[in-house]
Amino acid sequence: MSKKTAYLPIIQPNGNLVDKKSGELLPVTYFPGRPLQYRFDASRGVFNIRGETVLTKPRETFELIPVAYRIFADNILGVGMKKWAEFFFLNEERQLCNLLLHGYSVQNLMQVVAGRMFYDHVKLAEVRLKITPVQKESKSPGAEGKKYHIASFDYERVDPEEVAILQNAVKGLQIWREDTNTGAGETQFAENYSPPLFEEAPEGAAFHALGGEDT
Repeated sequence: MSKKTAYLPIIQPNGNLVDKKSGELLPVTYFPGRPLQYRFDASRGVFNIRGETVLTKPRETFELIPVAYRIFADNILGVGMKKWAEFFFLNEERQLCNLLLHGYSVQNLMQVVAGRMFYDHVKLAEVRLKITPVQKESKSPGAEGKKYHIASFDYERVDPEEVAILQNAVKGLQIWREDTNTGAGETQFAENYSPPLFEEAPEGAAFHALGGEDT
C-alpha cells in the first residue's frame, strides 16, 4: 500500500480493522478534539490533508463512510455565520479524520439527504458517501469567468455488518473537532457527535478533555 493510498478513507471495512490472529478490533488513532483534517480545495477541485498532501485528481470522486457527522450553523474559523457539514471517518491507517464543507456544497448535500436518503430510510452513517467536485464559473461582478468547484453527492448503502464494524471501532470515543465547536452553534442534525460539555469551547479544550491542567 502506497503512502497516499494509506490515507484514503476506509470504504470497505473488512480485514483492515481486525487483528487477523486474535480477531479483535485494532485500535484507532485519535487525539480528542483534534481529528486528522481533510480539506476540499474548491479552487482546484481536489481533496487533501491539511492543505498539504493531495489525495485526488481534479474533479475525482472522493468516497468515505461517516462514523459520525453534524450539520450545523455557526460562526467559526473567522469566516462569519455559515451553514456547515462535518464528517468524521476512518482512513486506512485507522486514524479518525474530519472533513468540513460549507456553502453550496451543504445545500447539495441537504438535497440528497432530504430528497432521497430520507425516503430510502437510510442515514449518513449507513452509506458510502460519494463526493464529486463540480466545476462552476463565477458570474459575480469583478470575478466574472473565475472557475471554482462545489461538491455534489451520491451514495450507496453499506452492508449492515460493515457499518457495525466501523461503529464498534470508534465505540467509546468522544468524537468532535475543537476549532469547529463554539458551544453556540445551531445543530440541524447529528449522529455520534459527542463534544465535551462546555458553556463555550475554550482554547485548549482538547487538552483539558484529556485531563490536562494549566501550569
